[in-house]
Amino acid sequence: MTASRSKWLVCAVAIAALAAPAAAQWSSDKPPVLGPDDYPPVADQDSQAAAAPAGTGSTTTSQSLPPPSGAPANIVPADAASPPPPAVEVDSLGKPEGPPVGTLETASGGLGARLWSGSDRGRVEDLLNRAPLAVADPAMRDLTRRIVLTRADAPPGSAPHAFTTVRLEKLLDAGFIDEAGALASMAQVEHDPEFARVQADALLIADRSADVCGSDTATRDSSGEVFWMQLRAYCSALAGDTATAQLTRDVLAAQGNDDPAYDALIDDVLNHRAVPPGAIAHPTAIHLYLLQQAGLPVPEVLSGQMGTAANLLTLRDARNPARARFEAAERVVMTGAVSPSDLKVIADAQDLPLSKVASASVDAPSLPFFMGQVLLRRAATIEPRPDERARLIDQALALADGQGMLPLAAALQADVIATIKPSPTNGEFARSFARALLLAGRPETAARWAAKDPVLDAVAGLMSSDPARAAAAQQDMSAFAAGFTDPHYTVDPDRQYKALVLGIADVLGLPMPPDAKAEATAVESQIWDGKRPGPGTMRTIEELASQPDRRGEVLLMMLDAMHQQGLRDMAPDVTIDFVRLIASMGEARAARGLAFEALAQYVPPPLPPQPTASTQ
Repeated sequence: MTASRSKWLVCAVAIAALAAPAAAQWSSDKPPVLGPDDYPPVADQDSQAAAAPAGTGSTTTSQSLPPPSGAPANIVPADAASPPPPAVEVDSLGKPEGPPVGTLETASGGLGARLWSGSDRGRVEDLLNRAPLAVADPAMRDLTRRIVLTRADAPPGSAPHAFTTVRLEKLLDAGFIDEAGALASMAQVEHDPEFARVQADALLIADRSADVCGSDTATRDSSGEVFWMQLRAYCSALAGDTATAQLTRDVLAAQGNDDPAYDALIDDVLNHRAVPPGAIAHPTAIHLYLLQQAGLPVPEVLSGQMGTAANLLTLRDARNPARARFEAAERVVMTGAVSPSDLKVIADAQDLPLSKVASASVDAPSLPFFMGQVLLRRAATIEPRPDERARLIDQALALADGQGMLPLAAALQADVIATIKPSPTNGEFARSFARALLLAGRPETAARWAAKDPVLDAVAGLMSSDPARAAAAQQDMSAFAAGFTDPHYTVDPDRQYKALVLGIADVLGLPMPPDAKAEATAVESQIWDGKRPGPGTMRTIEELASQPDRRGEVLLMMLDAMHQQGLRDMAPDVTIDFVRLIASMGEARAARGLAFEALAQYVPPPLPPQPTASTQ
């Protein structure tokens, strides 16, 4: 009896030691739970169990999750010796910042180690929070991505969050799963629980099995929070420490934090099975990771609770039902995280009732963006009358333009536009289709629709690699230059558009006839109608653009202004100035991408009422 009591006391003390730090309890507001019916059927994979270690697999490019695998490589035991950490930077509040990290060096697309060194920390964090990373505009999204991923010292000054934490959260929110995982695996910020959790989330969602149970997640060995205890139990079990794993799970159960789905997923991973776990009451990144490790798809009902990254895992997995993938895509389409090619695959996989397709034109205006685009695309695809097909696609582009989503809609609908031939009966759609094809990167096809539109014909020539098209653009620009000297030219509705073409060609250094180049200098100095940042903002941008240690700040200021004002409606002189400044900062590729998007999207404002003969 005494011996039994002694053993019981030892066990109780051990459980109490693990339980003592635990303070975080689940909220009483329970989210929807998952049941077995929410998972698509998956074949038993016991016979497919592999002895090879799990890879770090890209979750942003594959169409399916990796198959079940064994223990991840390079497990780092908690007591393993590790090299001394590098020196850290400490801001005025004493928060350790860690050494500079980033996946992009200057040679690989980064913007330089001094990107932030002259900027105020609070100012940069505010700009990062507004930065257009989760947007459907590809040029803005790409430049912002490069800024966030550049390896550079953190900006000096006090801050409530580690700079790397802000960057990781921004990447995950925008759906850059692999990039967030890679950045998280490089980062070191000591004694920062917030960073530790975001770092772990990024590693788990990115399925970086070589890092998940390593030193990057060492907090699991000391924290009593449910998340960390679950990760501790999993990593212990994977390393063969069944005693610690079972004891930790017992403590979780004793606290009322048992999680049958989590337990089932661990058993799946360890035993190389793929059995849906049933309801997941409180899903976290751990559940997403275990689903991937077990070779199970992330179901739509789960991703609907968990944000952009989880939705991407759902929509890219062909084992999920077509409708589930569609719903996941609709939730994140505005972020630009889903490529047009993935969206077209999902769109074309939908089984749409013919009655819905027949009423697409009537229903689309009241539908969410992706559903409206899918219905109109399907209706146009099966429509045998070319002019009616053109009308449906024009409607899709007009709806997207009103929602600020024209670049994405152009990419979705460009292949359908290419099946329509210009004719005297569909001339009203010429400018709309030419703009869309230019945005989709198809200037030669756009030129067919721009044949009677000198402005878009010039834009197509500037974008094209065809010498004949380039020569036609030269002639167009000469005509624009001559027109600016005509006193009656002020009544040309495309006067501002032509000024934008001349100014953009000039600041990009594109070939121009001498008369057009001379006129470009004049139009660049004029103040044109349209949206623009405040004069103070423009002065600040001009002043900062020449300071290399504030490049990140001024680029984010310009990106914020372009996103807020919109390239479609921005005053030509502002767009020209921004392109010039970005190019002068050594970012010729980014300047070119933004310039061509601006040229394709721009809509000149209506002319003011002209005096009639009776009022002169």
